[in-house]
Amino acid sequence: MAENELFVRFWGVRGSHPVPGKSTLRYGGNTSCVEVRVKNHIIILDAGTGIVNLGHQLLKELQNSTDTLNLTILFSHTHFDHLQGIPFFLPAYQPRCTLNFYGPKVFSQSLEEILAQSMEPQYSPIELNELKAKMNFHNLHENNALVFKENSDKPTLVWQNELNDSTDAVVKIMRSYAHPKIGVFIFRVEVNGKSVVYATDTEGYVGNDTRLIEFAKNTELLIHDAQYDPEEYLDKNFSKQGFGHSTYAMAANVAEEAGAKRLALFHHAPSHGDEKLAEMEAKAKELFPNTMIGTEGVEFRF
Repeated sequence: MAENELFVRFWGVRGSHPVPGKSTLRYGGNTSCVEVRVKNHIIILDAGTGIVNLGHQLLKELQNSTDTLNLTILFSHTHFDHLQGIPFFLPAYQPRCTLNFYGPKVFSQSLEEILAQSMEPQYSPIELNELKAKMNFHNLHENNALVFKENSDKPTLVWQNELNDSTDAVVKIMRSYAHPKIGVFIFRVEVNGKSVVYATDTEGYVGNDTRLIEFAKNTELLIHDAQYDPEEYLDKNFSKQGFGHSTYAMAANVAEEAGAKRLALFHHAPSHGDEKLAEMEAKAKELFPNTMIGTEGVEFRF
């Protein structure tokens, strides 16, 4: 890829739990995972089951090289569908791999403690401390940012008010409280005036989410939660309001108001097969024409 190119690939686009089967062949059934490459850095947004197939690809790259593999894994939050792929991520078992984990501290637990707990013997045959890769853990604050310098193997954690106008790649962070109990981090990856915004597990507001609109201003690609259609969201028998997820209409409104170039609907409901998602895409395009369904294997270069 070109030196200043921003590369994005979807590896997992589902929410809640994986959905294998004939009804998900077109768009994919793995849970949340997006790969971003910028300059010489590999950034992984969330570690749902999509990270398993990404791991196979990265292992091939490692085996064809004598270099070490340095990865930055950012957790939007630590619900199961965003971390369940870690025990099956093959680079985690390679001594030549370094994993730099960044994510929220939840209540009194650090990110390292949360991941270790998820791999305790009652849940996993392999514990976190048995992985062979070198691992670094960092708790994120909503006013943090990550700076990716070309001559460094890992990002530098800074405060957002310390950022300058350098040509370094940057990940900016916004915390949304529109997800139950613990909120969610929203990430904006920027380099040379181009950006991608990752806004999963967030719920819209009446009159739009003005903070998110400002955060996503003029982005090349807005990846936005769209787990429900409006009818499901307001179902009188089982309303989804307050569940921490958006409708395609909420996502389209944010994209329109933010001036996003492209919208990818994301975190698809397990109950939505390919036909339902195609229907939601068509309706979303009526609101924001440059909309697509987030699809495993789809790549973008900016």
